[in-house]
Amino acid sequence: MPANKTKKTNLNRVQNSTVKHFSRFILLLSLSVVVHADEKKPDVVPPYQVPTFTGENTDWHTMKPAINPAKTVNADLIVETVNHCYPVPPMNIEISLRSGATYKPPTTGAMVQSLDASQYYAGIVATMPLYSGVEIDKEQKLAIDRKLKTVEAVAQMLTALSTKRRAERMLGLYLSLEKRSQKRVADGIVAVDEQINALEKVATTQGELDAANAIIEGSRLALIHQCKAEDVERLNNFILNEIY
Repeated sequence: MPANKTKKTNLNRVQNSTVKHFSRFILLLSLSVVVHADEKKPDVVPPYQVPTFTGENTDWHTMKPAINPAKTVNADLIVETVNHCYPVPPMNIEISLRSGATYKPPTTGAMVQSLDASQYYAGIVATMPLYSGVEIDKEQKLAIDRKLKTVEAVAQMLTALSTKRRAERMLGLYLSLEKRSQKRVADGIVAVDEQINALEKVATTQGELDAANAIIEGSRLALIHQCKAEDVERLNNFILNEIY
């Protein structure tokens, strides 16, 4: 066999083998693409986000702390109004009693005091002063005690009202900072400790606000229920208009 023919035959064999290997490679590559395409992609789990104290989804850019302008409360007027609606005190009468006994013998006109006489007379005398010093003193002390309790209740209410206004102001600021911290934590700018600190301040301030509201309500109830039943509603509306 000539040498040129032998070389040509070997070349054809090499080309055929190369084509077969390349075809197998293409087939395997296609199968691999198909298999990977059929595989289900894993679910993307979002990162944990610390919620805010209120849970509201608001934008900290647009959040503005509510400023509650302080209203001047006329404490003197509240005390005077409460003092004028006290129930009328009951009329207590002071009475002094005296008793005595006399004996009159049948033969003489003399009056002899005796306990075992045959003719025995007993008498009781009641005296009632026009003005009782004891009752006047009691009423004065009672009036003073009532006024002191009224003043204490009004002072306690005004202190709680001031605490409430401050807590409302601080709560608005802390809520804004808390929402800003939540965004900074989500973007990976700061650690989660910043938001936790803001959340704790919001919770503490909310507790102060609740305590102040409780004191205001307690003082209001103590004041209105010192009055007559028919004046309770009127006084309650008056106090609410004065403090809010």
